[in-house]
Amino acid sequence: MTAAAATVSALAAMTLTVLIPAVFFLLPLSPRADAVTLCLPGIGPLQQFREDLEGEQEEMVYLHESVHAEQCRMLGAARYASRYGTPQGRLDLEAQAFCAEVDVLSLRGGVRERLLDRTVETLATSYFADGEMPRSRVWAAVDLACGGSSAD
Repeated sequence: MTAAAATVSALAAMTLTVLIPAVFFLLPLSPRADAVTLCLPGIGPLQQFREDLEGEQEEMVYLHESVHAEQCRMLGAARYASRYGTPQGRLDLEAQAFCAEVDVLSLRGGVRERLLDRTVETLATSYFADGEMPRSRVWAAVDLACGGSSAD
């Protein structure tokens, strides 16, 4: 009886291990998303990217998602999901990913303050419902993740 239960449990785990990634890659991305990173226990990060990305946009999307992949590996799937499941946790994780973009673009001559303004605007309007996350909290998270707005 114990062996049968262990076999059923192992088969269920293997099925989920194969089924979830298969469904992830078969389902189309949201039209609003450039990419998505899924963090799975025992597997780690799975990523899907929009096929029509090009040039600097493609580079920034890959950079952004590589930060999420590293967060997944460092936190583990349960902690990553737990953090991403709360507005503040999602803000903190996304701010880190956007700050990687800010760092690269500012090294290439982009005006850091403008890049930070754009990051705050994107986070405030595209990642949260109206009123869900005050801009002051978005600014604070971006400032912390990017090492201070005056950092160069």
